[in-house]
Amino acid sequence: MEFEERQTAEKALKHMFIGSQLDGIKFGLSPATTFLYFMHYNNHEPDQLWLHIETRWCICSTNCELYPNSEEEMDELTEEEQFKLIYELRREEVIDIRLGNTSPHLFITFKSGKVLFVNGYHEKYECWQAGDGQGFTGDEWLIVAVPQNGISYFLPQGYNNFI
Repeated sequence: MEFEERQTAEKALKHMFIGSQLDGIKFGLSPATTFLYFMHYNNHEPDQLWLHIETRWCICSTNCELYPNSEEEMDELTEEEQFKLIYELRREEVIDIRLGNTSPHLFITFKSGKVLFVNGYHEKYECWQAGDGQGFTGDEWLIVAVPQNGISYFLPQGYNNFI
């Protein structure tokens, strides 16, 4: 992941997610995918956000010092365990979001101090996508953790005015 790409994607993620609240979960095609909804309940654009996770993830505390480097280093959660963890974060406000330094691991910090860590490395597959609007493509904002430590983004024209 190039430094400039990481920096641009991280700034866009911060603009999109900070201040939003975890608003819901959608049942995916399989237990291996998690689709989360976030919402800004104030005057903020974009207001409807989503995070589609296609890899392993976990909930950590803010003082966690050692995060995994790939999904092979993470426990596989059952669907019930995943929903219980997400339910405990319901309506929590996002206070920070960042990417890993070399892999596009995603760290979403909530007001309670809990961190949603999403693995960002896979040799062949996209690990996660974040966007605005209702679907998988994003209306104007789309950020994707692509295979082999890549990050890709599609942002509105003139996005620098937003961030």
